[in-house]
Amino acid sequence: MKIAVMGAGAVGCYYCGMLARAGREVVLIGRAQHVEAIRHAGLFMDTRAFQRHVPVQADTEASGVRGAKLVLCCVKSTDTEGAAAAMAPHLAPEAVALSLQNGVDNAERMQATLDL
Repeated sequence: MKIAVMGAGAVGCYYCGMLARAGREVVLIGRAQHVEAIRHAGLFMDTRAFQRHVPVQADTEASGVRGAKLVLCCVKSTDTEGAAAAMAPHLAPEAVALSLQNGVDNAERMQATLDL
């Protein structure tokens, strides 16, 4: 099952890296500079239990969610609608979009933008 993570900040990178370490097919969607570094050396994870570069797919375009059964939305609250609108045309009808964001109404705003 393909999983997409929209947002390459601390939360997005953590979940992406842990899912990849567990053997899941994951693509991380983020800004160009971050994506370039991940493509070059993998996602560097520095945790209490380990430090290592984890190989993950990375993309700068929201179209990277195409084919994902699960999409984790990990962008800043102010970017919720923009991220949802960008990924909407690429989401499979059966895909599940899950908000892992700080804030009280992100899931509702994402749902309204995705027209679910």
